[in-house]
This record gives sequence, C-alpha cells and structure tokens, in this order.
Amino acid sequence: MRNSCKGPVHRPGGFTLLEVILAVSIILMVIGLGLVYRFNSQEKELLRKTSIKIEAMASRGHAMSVLHQKPFWLRIEHDKVVLAGADVRSQDLVNVDAPEGLTEDGEFSESNEEIYDTLESGGAAVALRRWGTQEDAWIRPEEGESVIWQFQSTGLCEPVSIRVAGEDGFIVMHMNPLTARVDEEESLIEQ
Repeated sequence: MRNSCKGPVHRPGGFTLLEVILAVSIILMVIGLGLVYRFNSQEKELLRKTSIKIEAMASRGHAMSVLHQKPFWLRIEHDKVVLAGADVRSQDLVNVDAPEGLTEDGEFSESNEEIYDTLESGGAAVALRRWGTQEDAWIRPEEGESVIWQFQSTGLCEPVSIRVAGEDGFIVMHMNPLTARVDEEESLIEQ
C-alpha cells in the first residue's frame, strides 16, 4: 500500500525579491528621516548659538559703556556683528580751554573705533527692528551697509528687537533698554 499523504512542502531558504525591496525601502526611509532631523537640528543649533553670542556681546557693550563712560555699540553688518567702542579724541580744537574732545562745531568727535568682539553670522541672517516701528520693519543690511545699536554711558540703550533667521526658522530677541539683555524671546524653527 502506498501512502497518499505527502509531508509539508519545503522551499529553499532566503528572501524573495519583493521582501528585499521592501526591507531596503524601509531602511532608506529611516536614513532619510534621520538626515532631515540632523540638518534641522544643525540649523537650530546655529540660530541658538548666534542669538546667545549676540546677547553676550550686547550685555558686554552695555557694561563697558557705563564702566568706561564712553559710547559702545553693536554694528550689524551683512555677514557679521561687531562690538565696538569709540575713543573720543580732540580734532581741530579752536579753543584750547574748551573741554577735550570738542571739534570746531562744538560736537564730540568719535574716531579711532576700537573693536572688542566680532561674530561671523555664518548661515544666519541678523536683522534689527527699532521699537515703535511696524512689525515687519526689520533692517537687514546689504553688502557694505551696517546698522548701529548704541549703548549710552548713562546705562540706557535704544529699545530694539534683533532677529536671527535661517532657512527654516528664526529667533526674535526683544532687548531690554536698561540691561541690553533679552527681555522676551520668540522662536519658530521648523522640525
């Protein structure tokens, strides 16, 4: 008598072409998502570092203006931010008894700018908006131009907001006119 029952059918080991394509597709999607997250986190880190450095430069300039009793300022240029101070010197004095630093027209001359710190903005665009102006009145200097934010020796500075922007996000710092430090911050960084 013959056994008409056949045992289980065994196929050879390995993956089918469909299974391999599916596995490779899933791996590529995971790598792609990881790269997108990494690039977004790099931009977020660049914006955060730039905004922290600008706040530190502003605070230092404010403190130095009070300490040295001379004007200091942040100069925002197209590709960098510079902390500088003025060396008040006399030029063409008419009256020898006049206070030192006065020019013929009775104004103080600011010359011999001394640079104390520089921040290369890298891929971030830095812009300034003076308080009381429209929400979209950001001043972003073009090549060869600059915007000045001055710190007075009295301890006051002009109230401004500073925006550090990248391709997919920005950080807006509303600066306190008494301390030149961040009073309030807004940020939008795409993830």
